[in-house]
Amino acid sequence: MRPTSIDLRKRIVAARTEDGQSMGAIARRFKIPKGTVQNIVERWSDDHTLEPRPRRAGRRPAFSREERQRLERRVEAHPDATLAELREWSGKQVSLVCLHRTLRQLGFTRKKKLYVRANSSERT
Repeated sequence: MRPTSIDLRKRIVAARTEDGQSMGAIARRFKIPKGTVQNIVERWSDDHTLEPRPRRAGRRPAFSREERQRLERRVEAHPDATLAELREWSGKQVSLVCLHRTLRQLGFTRKKKLYVRANSSERT
């Protein structure tokens, strides 16, 4: 579904702020859902912008940026750690597959019981 046009958003905000119309009346006037009117007016009052919020697709990452950095430092310090040990150290209740995928995203691969960077030329 496409976001509401900026022109319509301007008219909605003007109807609410300048004319003092109720959100229900605005919704009927412009033939849009009342929830859409509420969202647009809230966005205007909170952020003073008419731009739609950015779309976020997919799941939220299991590890935040800081947690990923700590995990990265931990793997570099202990390249022979198992996935179970890394999961225990992280304190997160995630599957081993989730942890493995996170390590792959960080560029680590498993080579002969050690984690190494995929671009690294080191061999063990």
